Amino acid sequence: MKLFLITALSLTAIALAAHSQEFQPRPIPPIQPYPTQQMAPITPMEAAPAQQAIVPPPPMAPPTLQSQRQGDVSYITGGAGDEDRQTLQSVKSQYNLRLQFALTKSGQFIADVNVTLVDTKGRTVLDAISDGPYFFAHLAPGRYKLSVTNQGQTQSRDVNVSASGGQAMDFYWNS
Repeated sequence: MKLFLITALSLTAIALAAHSQEFQPRPIPPIQPYPTQQMAPITPMEAAPAQQAIVPPPPMAPPTLQSQRQGDVSYITGGAGDEDRQTLQSVKSQYNLRLQFALTKSGQFIADVNVTLVDTKGRTVLDAISDGPYFFAHLAPGRYKLSVTNQGQTQSRDVNVSASGGQAMDFYWNS
């Protein structure tokens, strides 16, 4: 048994010695700098085209619905999308004349309707184009002649705006 232990230890010592001689860490080569090219300096004339290629970002889009004003009349128009309709629903109590535009047979909403209001003295107090199927206006109490025109077809109605409440009107055109 003694002989076996001596032989095992001797073989282990020989293996370690041989391995340490075999496994010599290689030296790490030095890091070479990245080759660079010498460039000629850029003159202001050469730099100008690159500056012209930079395009500034577009301005932020205005909110889809904004109250507008024409003389003493404030109005808001739109409603083509769900968000617009929700916005209009939330502000409709601020407007005492509420108009809606659609086609007769299909009920499809329409836009680009010319809206004109003339007071009893014959003065045009509002002349605007709808941006959607809804057009809300806030008018001074009184009587007005309302004309709405879509693709050359005009409809007219007398409107009596009271000091409180509001008036809703629907207009339909043949397609």
